[in-house]
Amino acid sequence: MKLSRKRRRELRRLRSDAEELLDQQRIVLGHAGDVLQKAGVQAKHLSDEHLAPRIDETVEAVRPTIDRGVATARRAADNVRRVTTPLVASALARTIRALDDIESHDAAKQVRSFGERTGYIAPQKKKRGGVFALGLGIAAAVGIGYALWQAFRTDDDLWVAADN
Repeated sequence: MKLSRKRRRELRRLRSDAEELLDQQRIVLGHAGDVLQKAGVQAKHLSDEHLAPRIDETVEAVRPTIDRGVATARRAADNVRRVTTPLVASALARTIRALDDIESHDAAKQVRSFGERTGYIAPQKKKRGGVFALGLGIAAAVGIGYALWQAFRTDDDLWVAADN
């Protein structure tokens, strides 16, 4: 496509005008950015001087009401916990017994560990000293047997005849 000289000149002039306009817009946008930055700084200063004290006063005025609400919510949660803890503990214990009855020991162990972790079930005490207690019981039985044997043996020398 061939353009006439006149059209080419007009297009060049239009291009230079557009470039000049773009340069002017860049300058204007740069100034606008500076103005916005200064406005932001001023807004922060105004906020610190006027808005923050009002917010602090309002918070201090509302704080007792909020504290009462928090205390009421905590008391309600404690009451719910106090009422539901025996129910949950009972349900967990029944679940563990049922799982042990159907010989699902792994599931019972998991439910028990959950109950112990959350505090609904007291941790199971380890069965230590079973052998020691058995040995102690046997020793006590032997000691009692020996004492009885000594008491009831028939030694003639041990009996003293009564002098009448």
